[in-house]
Amino acid sequence: MKKSKKSKYFFRTLFCFFLVFVALLIAYESGYYETRMSNRAVLTKEAMERFENDVKNGEVVDVNDYLKRESIDYSNGVTKLGNKIANGISDVMTKGLSGLFDALKGLFW
Repeated sequence: MKKSKKSKYFFRTLFCFFLVFVALLIAYESGYYETRMSNRAVLTKEAMERFENDVKNGEVVDVNDYLKRESIDYSNGVTKLGNKIANGISDVMTKGLSGLFDALKGLFW
């Protein structure tokens, strides 16, 4: 008997999900997430201590100096082009549908 293509795709997808599951299980069991969260808490405690010292010394205090920004921009030319195309399609669909509804209102009301 010959296997169907549908079962091939199903088992390949199942295998990919299994690999992702194993990778996440290893990351969880190794303590990666807990270590990352504890490092964030330590950084927060250090920022609080710096803030308290700056207040005691009478320095000008700005909250943004003590907050750590973790937003990393991974965009490149391809993602920027994809975002422009998606926004353009969204605008066309929004304006097109509103124009269609306006035309239907003119016909029926």
